[in-house]
Amino acid sequence: MRIVRADHLVLTVRSIPASVDWYRTVLGMRPVVFGGGRVALAFGGQKLNLHQAGKELEPKAAAPTPGSADLCLISAVPLDEVRAHLRALAVPIETGPVTRTGATGPITSVYLRDPDRNLVEISTYDAGRPQAPDPYDLLPPVPALDLAGGDIADDAPLNPRHVHDGLGGGNQSPALSWTGAPASTRGFAVTCHDPDAPTGSGLWHWLLLGLPAGCAGLAAGAGHGDGPQLPVGAFHLRNDFGEAAYTGACPPPADPDHRYLFAVHALDTDDLGLAPDTPAGHAGLVLTAHTVARGVLRPTFRRG
Repeated sequence: MRIVRADHLVLTVRSIPASVDWYRTVLGMRPVVFGGGRVALAFGGQKLNLHQAGKELEPKAAAPTPGSADLCLISAVPLDEVRAHLRALAVPIETGPVTRTGATGPITSVYLRDPDRNLVEISTYDAGRPQAPDPYDLLPPVPALDLAGGDIADDAPLNPRHVHDGLGGGNQSPALSWTGAPASTRGFAVTCHDPDAPTGSGLWHWLLLGLPAGCAGLAAGAGHGDGPQLPVGAFHLRNDFGEAAYTGACPPPADPDHRYLFAVHALDTDDLGLAPDTPAGHAGLVLTAHTVARGVLRPTFRRG
């Protein structure tokens, strides 16, 4: 079991129109109507479903009560702008700004109340942005491969040998081995992606395609380019550094930990129809369409 995010929450309210008006005007949420006239408030990739007190839909909480919720919402604008916006609407700030701990790091928050007196915390991350979602958590679920790294592991700092040589590292790809591919596997691809790079779409460090179905691992350094260290038919695409090879971790100075998602994709084809000059983003799209199982390791690195 791997739970990755909240999809929606339910608020029990005294007045749906009043709640819609407040959350739209004060917080910029978008009202949506679904499922036979049900009302929700959409924001980002989530929503708040609204239940009218006394007319809640089944199934429901054991004791739904207006005013019992405590929400923390992340702002896309600086907290000074949030405060100015609230002042202009004459919405009082009950507490703040104060320092708190968010899901992925320190946050600064202000607290206010909605029409039902629910506590609403509006926050920004002190590092300037929250941690990006894991991109594989947003894709259609597939069975997991059993993936092992010679010296990389989930949440463990990368060995310097896997860091960019511009930071004094060895710029070497790690050893990988995998088992558990389904019978429908016709080939494999190996990638490394940094979702925490401040680009809006992350940063591709490694895209190795054309690994045969019988391949069960790669030696350390297999990503230094196309050559005899790779199985016959395997080749690299250019990564976001413009290199047809593995490029080591190279996050910006002062950034928090970045995650490096080393993934092995079991594929239902031995030919993805991609050429060495295929852009990394397009390759990711095609990989997703043909992946029947995937294993991922998520080591981290922070620039000193």
